[in-house]
Amino acid sequence: MCGICGIRLGSSRVDKGKLIRMRDLLTYRGPDDEGLYIDENIGLGHRRLNIIDLETGDQPMMNHDESIVIIYNGEIYNYIELREELIGAGHKFRTKSDTEVIIQLYEEYGFDCVNKLNGMFAFAIWDKNKRHLFLARDHFGIKPLYYKFNNGDLFFASEIKAILEYEGKKAEPNFMAIYDYLTFQYVLEDKTFFKGINKLLPGHYMVINNNGVRVEKYWDIECGYDFDKSEEEFAGELYDLLRDSVRIQLRSDVPLGAHLSGGVDTGAAVCLSSDLLDNRIKTFTAGFEEGGIYDDTHFARITSKYADTEHFERFPDHNDFLGLFDKLIWHLDEPVAAPGLFPQYEVSKLASSNVKVVLGGQGSDETLGGYTRYYIIYLEQAIKESISGKNSLHIPLQDIIRNLSQLKNYNPLLSFYFKENLFGDPDSRYFRLINRLENKDELVTGDFLSEVGDYSSFDTFSGIFNKYKDFELLNKILYFETTAWLPALLQVEDRMSMACSLESRVPFLDKRIVELAFSMPSNIKFRDGATKYILRKALDGKMPGEILWRTDKLGFPVPIKEWSDSVLRNYIKDKLMDGKAMKHGVFRQEKIKEMIEGEKTFDRTLWGVMCIESWFENFTN
Repeated sequence: MCGICGIRLGSSRVDKGKLIRMRDLLTYRGPDDEGLYIDENIGLGHRRLNIIDLETGDQPMMNHDESIVIIYNGEIYNYIELREELIGAGHKFRTKSDTEVIIQLYEEYGFDCVNKLNGMFAFAIWDKNKRHLFLARDHFGIKPLYYKFNNGDLFFASEIKAILEYEGKKAEPNFMAIYDYLTFQYVLEDKTFFKGINKLLPGHYMVINNNGVRVEKYWDIECGYDFDKSEEEFAGELYDLLRDSVRIQLRSDVPLGAHLSGGVDTGAAVCLSSDLLDNRIKTFTAGFEEGGIYDDTHFARITSKYADTEHFERFPDHNDFLGLFDKLIWHLDEPVAAPGLFPQYEVSKLASSNVKVVLGGQGSDETLGGYTRYYIIYLEQAIKESISGKNSLHIPLQDIIRNLSQLKNYNPLLSFYFKENLFGDPDSRYFRLINRLENKDELVTGDFLSEVGDYSSFDTFSGIFNKYKDFELLNKILYFETTAWLPALLQVEDRMSMACSLESRVPFLDKRIVELAFSMPSNIKFRDGATKYILRKALDGKMPGEILWRTDKLGFPVPIKEWSDSVLRNYIKDKLMDGKAMKHGVFRQEKIKEMIEGEKTFDRTLWGVMCIESWFENFTN
C-alpha cells in the first residue's frame, strides 16, 4: 500500500524539487521508503508502505531492460498464481513482489493485463519505447487515482492535495460536485469538489501519448439471473469464493489483523481468517460511552470469543472529535458519507499500533442487498404488480410485507417513503430515499445556484440508475449502489486507514464474488426478514448465530446530536456563522441559524454543511 504521483509535461522538463514535494506530501501513505524517476518531461514519485517483499520491492520499479517503469499503489492478491503462469510462459523474475508481476503482465498482454488482476490497485506505467503513459484503477475503486490536464500537461496522484502541491495553487470549487454532495453526501461520476481535477473511475484505464488521451472501461458489472441454481448451490458457491478471497488476502509479509464490528460482514472475515490462520488474529473495534445504538462492542466481543481473537477496543469522545474534524476532511480531500468516518479513523489508529494490514467488511451491503431501503422499493413495486397482474420481482407481495415486519428499523423508512403519493417511476422513488436534502435550493445562496446553472443531480443519478434498462429492479438499485455509493465508502476506507499508515483490505470486493452476487435472483438475497439472506445462509454454522441473524445492526452511528446539544454547540456556531463561512458564499446565513437553533440541533444536513465549510477552510482559504 503506497502513495503515487506523476507528471507528463507537454514540452518542458520536470521540476525535481516540485515532484519531491508532491510525493512527500503523501508520506503517511508510505512512510517506509521513497522513490523517484525522471525522464525529461516524465516524472514519477512513490512513497512505500512495506507489505510484500520487504527487501526487493522498492519503486519505481523497472523491467529487465529498463524500458518500462511502474509506480503502484495496492495489492494484487493472485500475484503468486500469475507469477507461476508468467514463469511458465518464459518470464524471469528478480523479485518476489506483486509489482514486478504487473510489469511482466503488461509486457505479455499490454493494456489487457488489468483483466488478469484480482486485487485493489492504482498504477502508472511509463513505456519508454512506445512513449505512452498507462494509468489504471481497480474494478471497484478501492484505491484512488486523480488527474488534472492543464494546457497539455498531465498531473496525477493518489490524493488531490498532491496535485495542488506541484502547481502551488489553492483549490477552485466545482459547484456541480458540491451540489451532488448536498443531494447524496457523495459526488457522482468523475467529478470532484476541485474544479479541473477528476478521478479515474473504477474499472477504467487511461492512455496518454503524443496523439492525445484515451480512456477505456475494461470491466463492468453484468446482470443476468441464473434460475438454474438452487439456494443451496448459491450458498455453497458464495462460501467457497468468500473463503478463497479471505485466503489470498491473508498474504502478507507483515503483521495482519481485522476490523470487527457487531455485524455479519466483518464477523465473516474474522471467523474465516481465524479458521485459515495458525496464529490468533488481532481484531479492532470502537464504541461510544453513550451506549445504546452507539456501542456495538458487546456484539463484537461475541464474535471475538467465538473466533478466539486477540481483541482491542477504543472509546473516543467529543474531545477527540473536536481535535480531528478538520484534519479528517483534509485527509478525505473532499467530504463523503456520514460521521462514521470519525470512529473509522479511531479504529484505524488503534489497529496501526498493532499491525500494518487489516481486513474489513466493505462491499457486502451494496452487492448482496444489505440495506432495508431495498425492501421499501420492492413493497411499492410489488403492490403495483399485484394490481396489474404482472410478476417480475420473484418475491411475492406477502413475503415482502412479512420481511419488513421483522426488520426492526423499517417503520421510520416506511413513514418517510409513503408520506406523499405512493406510485412513481422506480428511479424517482429510489432517488427520494437516498436524497439527503430535498429543499437544498432554499439553503444555498442565489450566487451558488447561478454557478450550478441547469445541472441536475437527479438527471445524472437517473443516467446511472437506468444505464442498463433490461436489469431487474433490484440489480438496477445494486448497480447504482456499487458504482456510485460504494466508491464513496471506499474513499473513506482508504483515507482513514492511510492517514494511519495502515493497509485496509476488503475480501467481499473480489470480482468473482460480485459477479456471482449479480447473478442471484431477488428471492435468493431477500428472505425471512433478513437482508443479505444468502450470505447468512452461506455462513450458517461458521460464526455466532446471534450475530449472523441480527436484524437491528446499524452502520457506525456517532452521538454527534447528543454532543451538539451541549459540548459541540459553540463549535458548530463558530464553524458555520463566522465571517469566513459567509465569505464562501454557499449558504444563506439565516437558514444556517435556523438549523442550529431549531429543534433538530444536528442531522445529516447540518453534518454536510459543516463538512463543506471545513473543505473551503482546508483548501481554498
